[in-house]
Amino acid sequence: MTITAQPPAPAAGRETGACRYPGCPNPARDPGAPGRRPGYCDQEMPEDRDGALVLVRHTALTAFRRRRQQAGQGPDDRPVTTAVSRAGAIRDDALAAMSRLGAQLTAALDQLAALGEQLAAADPEAAEAQAEAVRAETAAAIEHARAQTAGHAAARHAAELDAAEARAAAAEAIAMLEEHAAARQRAEEAALEAARALEGERTAHAAELAAARDAASRREQERQRHDDMLAAANAAAAALRDQLARTEAALDRERERQHETTVLLRGLITGPDSTAGKTAARRQPAAQ
Repeated sequence: MTITAQPPAPAAGRETGACRYPGCPNPARDPGAPGRRPGYCDQEMPEDRDGALVLVRHTALTAFRRRRQQAGQGPDDRPVTTAVSRAGAIRDDALAAMSRLGAQLTAALDQLAALGEQLAAADPEAAEAQAEAVRAETAAAIEHARAQTAGHAAARHAAELDAAEARAAAAEAIAMLEEHAAARQRAEEAALEAARALEGERTAHAAELAAARDAASRREQERQRHDDMLAAANAAAAALRDQLARTEAALDRERERQHETTVLLRGLITGPDSTAGKTAARRQPAAQ
């Protein structure tokens, strides 16, 4: 007798091509669209988080976190390892169930062989009844094992789906980390370039300040030299004015001496009488 396990049917309430995010009514992303493989709508939908509505993009990573939150589990830093471990445990359980089924089938076949041997020496009707009971027990064991195998197969399939979604979530997280690392590197390069530009501006500004200080120093030196020259000119002018005043005073004294000399010479030339007569003539009107 051959036992075949049917593939599990799609989850109830989820159509083929629908978004796999828990509770999302949207269809999955267009398979022909570029980007990650379809399975999620990749749209931002409002979601209740501790009484507040936040926008959550439906992707493999956010779906993995949402399922863990609904299951009452905390965040998992190693989703792929956890999903693969779970799939391995389910696979081991399925192999153990199949081993138990094989052992049960072997025991049933042994019982049937023993009953066949008993049929020749015992009552055929009693042997047939016993054989029928053994066949019924064997059929029940087979059905039970078949149900267990189907259940393990469905659980293994679900675990493989979880592992695939966990790998997709990990790939998405890695892509996000790489994108953040690239953005951080671009920001660091921009900051370095800005620092270089600022350093260049600071150097240019320092050079301009140094040039301005040199120009101010030269202007101060020129002003000091001009002040010194003006002071020297004022001192020279004051000295010239003093010298001119002394010269004019000397000229005045010289003119007075010349005048006195001229008067004396005139008196000598005209004689004493003339001088006396002129003196008397000058005195007469005063006497009258």
